Amino acid sequence: MGNETSSPEARYKKELLKLSWRLVLTVQEQAASELASKDLSRVSDVSQNTEAKAEAKFKVPGQDVIRPFHEDFMEQFFKYCPDLKSKFPSNYTLVSKMIQSFVSNAIVGSDLHRLYRKYGKSHIKYDLTADHFQGFSGALVDTIQSRLGKFGTIELIKIWRLTTDAIVKGMEKEYLKAKKRGK
Repeated sequence: MGNETSSPEARYKKELLKLSWRLVLTVQEQAASELASKDLSRVSDVSQNTEAKAEAKFKVPGQDVIRPFHEDFMEQFFKYCPDLKSKFPSNYTLVSKMIQSFVSNAIVGSDLHRLYRKYGKSHIKYDLTADHFQGFSGALVDTIQSRLGKFGTIELIKIWRLTTDAIVKGMEKEYLKAKKRGK
């Protein structure tokens, strides 16, 4: 991703990825901020009834409740790879932060090979298959698409799919190398 920025088309795609990823993260930050402020108001207002508490979730007009990124991603991921659910930590927040950081670095082209190697080494213990890597890519695109809403055009989602597929191929290659060295 970092080396092919010479053509105008590649630069255009990279900017679309950056902008749309920023939008995905902004939605995440707004949801977290709104939920945090609602939690504070609930603590200070003990007279609130249960129905009002249930309605206190952050909503975007015309959309359902916006959940934290990691909840949406993990739901999608476990549709693709239900066999991995037991291998994940119960607190998905750390996983979410790692994914967000990894994707952000991948978009800007920050030393992807180093990121892939680190991923490969840290995931040997999970005995992953090609389907798991494809599940990761599919879940990430599905989550991004749902968070972009009407801004997630067909062309933009195609770019995301190509990008996540390239990221996953790099991750899988380094994972297989690390697994081979580990045996």
